[in-house]
Amino acid sequence: MLTNTYFLANVHNETSVFVLGIEALLERIVFFLEVTLEIIAILIVISAVLIALQRLLKRIGRVRYYETWKFIRLELGLALALSLEFLLAADIIATAVSPSWDAIGKLGAVTGIRTFLNFFLHKEVQELESNSHHLNLEL
Repeated sequence: MLTNTYFLANVHNETSVFVLGIEALLERIVFFLEVTLEIIAILIVISAVLIALQRLLKRIGRVRYYETWKFIRLELGLALALSLEFLLAADIIATAVSPSWDAIGKLGAVTGIRTFLNFFLHKEVQELESNSHHLNLEL
C-alpha cells in the first residue's frame, strides 16, 4: 500500500500530503479494529471455557452426565465458532486495507476452518435437537 502512496505522492504533489494523511489514519483505524476484534475473540474463548468447566464440574456426578457433557461440548463449540467469526472479521478488515499473499492465505485458512467447524456444529445441533426431542417424548 505504501508503494501506491509513494507513487501518488510523486505524481500529485499537492494532494500527496492529504492522501498520506488519510491512509495513515485508515491504517490506525484498521489496526485498532483488528486488535479489538481479536481481543473480543479471545475473551469469548476464555469465558466459554470457564463456563464449560464450571458446568462440567457441577454435573460430574449426575445421572445424565453423558447427555450434559454433549450439551456443554456443543455450547463450547458454538462459542469457538463465534470466536472464529470475530477473527475472520479482523482478518477481512486487515486484508482489505493492505492485501498481501500472507494476509490472503491467513484469511483463506480462517475461512476454511470456520466453514468446517460450522458444518459439523450444525450437524451436531440437529442431532442434539432430535435427541432432546426424543427424550421429551419419552419423559
